[in-house]
Amino acid sequence: MLNLDPGMMIWTWITFLVVLVVLSKVALKPILATIENREKAIREDLENAQKQREEAQQLLEQHRKMMAEAESEAQRLLKESRELAEQKRQELLVQAREESQKIVEQAKKEIEQEKESALISLKTEIADLAVTAAEKIIMQNLDREKQKSIVDEYIKTLPKSTNN
Repeated sequence: MLNLDPGMMIWTWITFLVVLVVLSKVALKPILATIENREKAIREDLENAQKQREEAQQLLEQHRKMMAEAESEAQRLLKESRELAEQKRQELLVQAREESQKIVEQAKKEIEQEKESALISLKTEIADLAVTAAEKIIMQNLDREKQKSIVDEYIKTLPKSTNN
């Protein structure tokens, strides 16, 4: 069994207190300083982490804002491109209509000129025919019935044409 010796107990307590005082003077201050430094470093790391988290949140928000602006700008450019394309299409349609109108007017003018030319040519030919017919009538001193039959024959020999 265990025997408790009072003298041994007193010396144990004295030794314990001496070691405690020596440790508190020598080791306790550096240990407490180390613990405080470690606690301070952890606190600073937590604060830095919080600041970095807030900065990351701000950057994320800025990124989202920039993405929204870029999307808005892209939509605006797309809309402008569509409007410009529609405007160009309208301009081309107007230009095509004007050109077709000019072509039609030019064709009408050419047709009118050809018609006038044909009429002039026809008048000239009719005048020549009339002169020729008159010559034949004059050359033949015939009676009225004979002259009529010559004119009728001559008209029959003329080419058939449509009246315009």
